Amino acid sequence: MRPALLALMLALSVTSGVAGHAAAETVLTVAGRIGEVNRGPYNAFRDAFFKHHERTFENAFSFTHEALKRLPQKSITARFDNWPNAVTAKGPSLANVLEVVRAPDGAKLKVVALDGYAAEFEAKDIASHDWIVAIEADDKPLGIGGRGPTWLMFDTGGKTLKAEDEALWVWSAFMIVVE
Repeated sequence: MRPALLALMLALSVTSGVAGHAAAETVLTVAGRIGEVNRGPYNAFRDAFFKHHERTFENAFSFTHEALKRLPQKSITARFDNWPNAVTAKGPSLANVLEVVRAPDGAKLKVVALDGYAAEFEAKDIASHDWIVAIEADDKPLGIGGRGPTWLMFDTGGKTLKAEDEALWVWSAFMIVVE
């Protein structure tokens, strides 16, 4: 692991709250087969939203907006044929997020949105694009009620993609499960 990323990972792990539970400002939780954690197991009382979505876990890594912002940032431009204009988004690469939590190479991912929508990704799907975990779009933080708190997406390379291809892009994502 690169020394700078290891130092950043250790700094990010300090963002957890009291008694092994992440601070209230958590915007993304990564759970499942990970080697680095900063919060304890699912708690049916404290983790009411995870309970609502029937998402339990033994350990997880909770990212705040600021922790995601401290990772190296990438900017991408994306457009689909049903969008009024292109969107410029910014956030850490999915690869960096997975490296921080020490997810195994070749792992499958399930990315879960606030409304319960979940997209599953095989290792080949992840490798086929340079995915980012966007936390800003058009120079504004992504928020609840829009496409935030995070939005999994990739650069469309100046092309306008078909609307049905947008289904892979999970917006309002709050959880990644590493399988």
